[in-house]
Amino acid sequence: MDELAARMAALRERFIDQALEIASLVEAGVVAQDWSALAAPCHSLAGRAGMFGHGPLGEAARAVEEATDGNAPASEIEPLALGLLDQLRGLRQLR
Repeated sequence: MDELAARMAALRERFIDQALEIASLVEAGVVAQDWSALAAPCHSLAGRAGMFGHGPLGEAARAVEEATDGNAPASEIEPLALGLLDQLRGLRQLR
């Protein structure tokens, strides 16, 4: 493996680690129904997911971010957040 490929692999691993940390934050926000706590981690995730080939994950994070920023009702935010959590949990299989 050349140096560039090794660096990209390390960055992908770091992204997965950070995304799994975000999953914990999202889960805690859902349990507490603290929707405002979801905006910042989802913003961060949405911005980076596409760079690592996880476009649908980034779109799901962006949907949660926009719903929370737009003060959408819990009945709209919760299913979006749960869908995002499902996708985040799928990242564990990539390890």
